[in-house]
Amino acid sequence: MTQEMQDLKRAEFVERKRRQQLRRDCEELRDLAEQLRLAAISRDIAENLEEKKRRRQLDIKLEAAEVSQERCLLEVRQREKEVALKEEQRRLRESLAEQMEENRRRRLQEHAQVMNDRELSLLMQKQIQEEDRAQELEAQRKKLQKRQDMLRSIKENQELREWQRAQYNQELSDLVQKQSDMERRKLQLEAERQEIQRKKQEISIRLGQQVLEIENKKRHRDNLLLDLLEAEYTAKSDERYRQQMQQEQMSRQRTRQELDRYRQEVKHRKMAEMQMKRAEMATRQEEAPDTINQNSEKQLDEYRRRRAHGASLLAMIEDNHRKRAEATAENVQYFDMKAKIDAEQEERIKQERLAMLSQVPSSVLRYLPKHVLKSTDREHFCLIDAQARGGGDS
Repeated sequence: MTQEMQDLKRAEFVERKRRQQLRRDCEELRDLAEQLRLAAISRDIAENLEEKKRRRQLDIKLEAAEVSQERCLLEVRQREKEVALKEEQRRLRESLAEQMEENRRRRLQEHAQVMNDRELSLLMQKQIQEEDRAQELEAQRKKLQKRQDMLRSIKENQELREWQRAQYNQELSDLVQKQSDMERRKLQLEAERQEIQRKKQEISIRLGQQVLEIENKKRHRDNLLLDLLEAEYTAKSDERYRQQMQQEQMSRQRTRQELDRYRQEVKHRKMAEMQMKRAEMATRQEEAPDTINQNSEKQLDEYRRRRAHGASLLAMIEDNHRKRAEATAENVQYFDMKAKIDAEQEERIKQERLAMLSQVPSSVLRYLPKHVLKSTDREHFCLIDAQARGGGDS
């Protein structure tokens, strides 16, 4: 009994590990697990939103009730304020009447005070006018005194300006005299300078004529030297040309001699080759029977060798066909086994998928995307829902 329990536990453990390994390795199951997790999160979020919405509606109702109560309280307070305001206005009107009476009495007192102040101000104004009149008389006297002083100073200034004008005229006449003397001296200096310049020009003209004569003589001598140099250069160039022509003729003669020598050598070589070919043909004609026998033996050996090579090729081809057939059989067996394993894997994935979907509440499945649930999943869960509804009805 204990052994059976251990075997069952071991089998359950192995099955659980196998399922865990399958969930880890299969991308489809990993995606399904992720989608289920996201669906559960979406359900929680939707429930939270629904709860918040319900609470918000309840809060709105409570706030509306509180607002209505506050409105009633505000109306009561408003009425109380209006009564208090009317009472306050009445008290204000009474106090305002008292203040107006007090102001009237104060204005009468102020009017009497103003009249007294006006009389005092008139007296003070008369006194100030008399003082102003005395000050104006004093100012006029001072103004007359200043005018007399100004006229006297103007007269003195005019006399000073006349004296300065006379002095300026005297200085101007002296300056004009000096300027005329300077102009006369300048004219004399200009005449002397022109005379000196004329003499310099005459000297430079004579020097230029002498230099021109010297230059002409020098140019004539240079022309003679150039003519001599050109004649010498022409003679030397003619001599070089003659030497070049002689060298070219000599080189042509040497080239012609070398060509003749080469042609003779080629001719002798061809004659020697012809003699060698004739001797070789004669020897071949003498050795012809032995050569025919050797050729027949060689052809027979070649035929045998080709036959052996063909047999080996046939053996290799048959061996390749056999190996290819064995490989094909192995491939077929491998693919059959692989298809079987894939089918079993698909079945296990399907079962595990259904198990994973069954583990979550049905409310979570509504939040899954449309492409997550396959047609087989929908059929399975539709059957389960139908059975559940049938059991509930019964």
